[in-house]
Amino acid sequence: MMRFFINHYKHFDKKILHILKIGLEISFFICIVSALILLTYILFFSSPILYYIGFLLFILGLNFAISFIISAAIIDNFKKQFT
Repeated sequence: MMRFFINHYKHFDKKILHILKIGLEISFFICIVSALILLTYILFFSSPILYYIGFLLFILGLNFAISFIISAAIIDNFKKQFT
C-alpha cells in the first residue's frame, strides 16, 4: 500500500507537485506555530485558552496537509484521465 502512494507521488504533474509542496510548507508552518504556542503554555501556564488555540492550530495544520495531499492526487488523476 505504501509503495502505491510513493509511486503515485513520483508521477505527479510538475505544476500539481509544486502546489502540493507549497501547501505542505504552509501547513508545516501552521504546525510549528501551534507547537510554539503549546510550548508557551507548558512553560508559563498562563492561560488555558493558549492550550486550546495551540491544539486547534495543530489540528488545522494536519487537516490542511491531508487536504492538499488528497486534492493533489484527485486533480492529477483527473488531469491524466481527461488529457
